[in-house]
Amino acid sequence: MKIRHVVATLCWCIAAASGATEFQTLDRVAAARVVNPSSHTMPTIVALWSSECVHCKKNLKLFVEMAKADRGFRLVTVAVEPQVAELGEPLDLLAVPGQRFAYGAESPEALGYALDPKWRGELPRTIFFDGKGGKTAVSGVVTEATVRASLGLQANP
Repeated sequence: MKIRHVVATLCWCIAAASGATEFQTLDRVAAARVVNPSSHTMPTIVALWSSECVHCKKNLKLFVEMAKADRGFRLVTVAVEPQVAELGEPLDLLAVPGQRFAYGAESPEALGYALDPKWRGELPRTIFFDGKGGKTAVSGVVTEATVRASLGLQANP
């Protein structure tokens, strides 16, 4: 058996043990639901990412580290590409928890607009919900301070 298959199997087992889920197909209705502030009664990060985006993986790594240290928020990931068998590998390697979505059959532009009408496709794109109706969208690599402030969480001592 090739080492790649062993690593992929191990990552799948780790992801399954950590509560990672299968991808749900995203259409415009589901996208609108994902980014509706009333859907988020606790601080939530919605991370838009792509498997080829290096900076997306930096943000995801930060979110995972923060989630391990402080379970005071939820993490939802949205792959801005169609689901293929290998799409979960980057998330599994980082042990990214939470709901996972991938673009469905509708046009990418329509799905992107449903997620964030002000978004022009740049990645990474992160939408923060404070759990009290507040919503902030940020493009680019974020810092822990930005995440905490956007989620309304206290700064680390």
